[in-house]
Amino acid sequence: MSSRARVGGATPGAAASWPVWLVGCLLTLAGSLGATPAAADTEVKPYVLLIVDTSGSMGSSTNAGVASCPGSSSSKLDHAKCAIQRVAYSYAEMILGLGIYRQAPTGSGNQTCGNAPNTQSCPSKNVVCNANGNLGDSLDVLVPLYDGNTGGVVSFNNMSCSGGCTNGAADPEIIASGGTPIGGSIVGAKRYYQGLDSPNFGPYATGLGADPIRNDPLKNVFVGGEQCRPYLVIQLTDGGETCGGSAPAAATSLLTTVVDGLTYRIETRAIGFGIAAGDAAIEALAQAGGRPNVPGENEGYYAANEEELQIAISDIVAESIKYELCNGADDDCDTLIDEDFTNLGDACFDNGIGVCRGSGVLVCNAGETGTTCQVTNPGDSPSTEICDGLDNDCDTLIDEGNVCGGCTNVEVCNNLDDDCDGVVDDNLTRTCGSDVGVCVKGTETCVAGVWVGCDDVGPQTEICDSLDNNCDGLTDGFAQSCSDLPGGNPNIGICHPGTQICPANGDGNFLPCTGEVVPQTEVCDLLDNDCDGFVDEDTGGNACDAACGVGVTVCVAGQIQCPDGQAGVETCNGFDDDCDGVIDDGTFGGGACNQGGTICNGVLECLNGGLVCEGPPVGVEICNCEDDDCDGSIDENPGSLCSGGSQCVQCECAFVCAPGEFPCPLGRSCIDGFCITDLCFDVVCEPLPGGDATTCVEGTCLRACDITPCSAGTVCVPELGECRFDDCRTFPERCDATDTCVAGECIDNPCAGVTCEGGEYCSGGDCVDSCAGVACGTGRRCELGVCVEDPCGGPCITGEVCNAAAGVCVGNLCAEGFMCDVGLACNPLNGLCEPDVCATVACPSEEQVCVQGSCYFPADVAPASQRVTVAGKGCSAQTGAGAGWLLLALAALTLQRRRRAAKEVA
Repeated sequence: MSSRARVGGATPGAAASWPVWLVGCLLTLAGSLGATPAAADTEVKPYVLLIVDTSGSMGSSTNAGVASCPGSSSSKLDHAKCAIQRVAYSYAEMILGLGIYRQAPTGSGNQTCGNAPNTQSCPSKNVVCNANGNLGDSLDVLVPLYDGNTGGVVSFNNMSCSGGCTNGAADPEIIASGGTPIGGSIVGAKRYYQGLDSPNFGPYATGLGADPIRNDPLKNVFVGGEQCRPYLVIQLTDGGETCGGSAPAAATSLLTTVVDGLTYRIETRAIGFGIAAGDAAIEALAQAGGRPNVPGENEGYYAANEEELQIAISDIVAESIKYELCNGADDDCDTLIDEDFTNLGDACFDNGIGVCRGSGVLVCNAGETGTTCQVTNPGDSPSTEICDGLDNDCDTLIDEGNVCGGCTNVEVCNNLDDDCDGVVDDNLTRTCGSDVGVCVKGTETCVAGVWVGCDDVGPQTEICDSLDNNCDGLTDGFAQSCSDLPGGNPNIGICHPGTQICPANGDGNFLPCTGEVVPQTEVCDLLDNDCDGFVDEDTGGNACDAACGVGVTVCVAGQIQCPDGQAGVETCNGFDDDCDGVIDDGTFGGGACNQGGTICNGVLECLNGGLVCEGPPVGVEICNCEDDDCDGSIDENPGSLCSGGSQCVQCECAFVCAPGEFPCPLGRSCIDGFCITDLCFDVVCEPLPGGDATTCVEGTCLRACDITPCSAGTVCVPELGECRFDDCRTFPERCDATDTCVAGECIDNPCAGVTCEGGEYCSGGDCVDSCAGVACGTGRRCELGVCVEDPCGGPCITGEVCNAAAGVCVGNLCAEGFMCDVGLACNPLNGLCEPDVCATVACPSEEQVCVQGSCYFPADVAPASQRVTVAGKGCSAQTGAGAGWLLLALAALTLQRRRRAAKEVA
């Protein structure tokens, strides 16, 4: 398979490595979201004039099988026409014109137009190289550039010419005949764009699209000295110039096309069909047409079949779509500058820690694809930790190492007893995981200085269900092989499976299976028609007269023959020479061969009546960890094996991982800095018969617990395949009915067996009244249904809580977003996790919430009067009518979401 060049410029996501259906989906989405230029009420669609090589060589086979469109053959032209059909139907984001090499009747002979059953016998044609020295005559514009011309483009490429063979027929068709005027056709393309006629054949087009630039409503809209609308010429050819023109010179001239005193840039893209990557002529044309000359990279596009042609044309279209960059310019022609980067100028921070953290403002990044933090106030350099409440040595720890001459008040996950309470790490917990798509964040615990046991709901294999199963920010949007045959397509011989697409952001259903080739009746034609691994088998067998009596016909070299000759010594000729009833039953061949250097490590074998050199063909070395060119070396000269800026890594051409949250396209993972094929992509691992969870490793499903190491105090749960605490937090059944689980231990539940009447409920073993709806006077608050004096006389300011013992407001030591273990709550006076009295409280109704043992309506917990009152060893968060931990959690959650959103925008 031939390689193709990269998509140039700053097109996001390296579209050259994306499948056709995904590029189409992205282009459709870009068109639906793109801004409308102020200069005209229209989309900024690129004008693309596709010039198709219709020389005689395009009628030869691609050796890639029959193209996927009905009525197709295996010829290059049919593969090209099928690709053009699908591109024309798929991309409403461009205006596609169709041109060919101008052909004229030769005056003698006929040739077939179209494929069965819609065929016609047409006068043979030859290409018009130039008329009286005018190269511009070599272009014939079949379908000019205007919006809504898709039907016209398809009519020339639908494998049918039932209405006739000429351009004016009701059902015309492109045919292959004549030479290759590459340069002349590009000269004609410039004249067409300028609204000029062909020198000897009159107008290139009449009516709609006859004068494309003058009739363009955006013809006077220029951005940065270049017209707003992209103008392109795509030259699709399978050979070299045969008519004396200079394709590079013609492409260079297109870059400065003058119409009515204005200069327009019309770029040329070159696609070499059936030409090895790196061809000098294709590269020269691509560079002359506007592509940069980057050493070691191919600037032309290369294809060997219909699918690769679709990808090449899709890449070119994707490159030309207008989208806003972060560069201080109006890139998408909507009169707005950098409008998609609304966070420009916002405050930001670098990745420093502690006093080493620097701050600045968000500015456009070097790639112009987003923003980056420009640090204007750099952080300090790391220094020796001192007792000042700061992280001086920038290691995420504050005042560690007992620099304050005593224990710290905050325990951190470091396998040390920071607060000197005799407990290491104090069962610290924190949130983990992602909340993108179907994923749900969980909690993990510090064990021996390491965070383990995250119980989040993680990514799953993407399936077609309108959900983001793998949590990558995309809903569906993938393709898979398909077959309408029971048991699937054999995928040998002429057979191959089809493709079905699950559209991105669709309805969760696959589109119909298309492009499948199924087994057919075996015939004597050197092909495996019935796809059973054998060629031309059982295609003879009819009675015929032979030297040995009545014989049977045999298939020899793709032809049915009747054996003849004298009975004698058996030779490899497809006949029963010794009349023993068996054909070619002697011992033949066995010698080494290479078929003139075309077969690798070949061996002569008797096949279909002749000695055939059997072995894999000598090919062009590609990146696949095989010796394709049979020179004894594998993947030699790796720098020349890949195109488009990719590199040969791990037996495949891979691109460098992109920055950001999604560095690689769907189905690839970032490994050692490159986007490598993910062997586990689209692999669904089902549970084992006993229910044990499995997980994919290098494409194989293994029992999850067999490959999941768990730390001390945890155990792998087979049904989940994850490490969880080996206590009542994971196995609540270890506690009896009178106990409750607190930080992994079963303790007595004081409310077990206690029944309260009316609106009362149990708190701490006693039946008490609810504070829901209870209003207390100024300086008082409700506790367990009773109004009591507020020890601090009123609300504390933000960031402080009430110390009941001292009757004053003090700083809140519970870190923002800090979470305690099951059954514990954070004491804001000392920052420690202590038993939560609400763990055993059931409020009288579901509408009420528990705060430090008292039940309130959520509306009673007002942020405007928030304060946290601490009495003794417990934590009590209340307001005049009752507030608490619920408000603290909600405030922390809101702040986290804002910060996460800011980070994603940045």
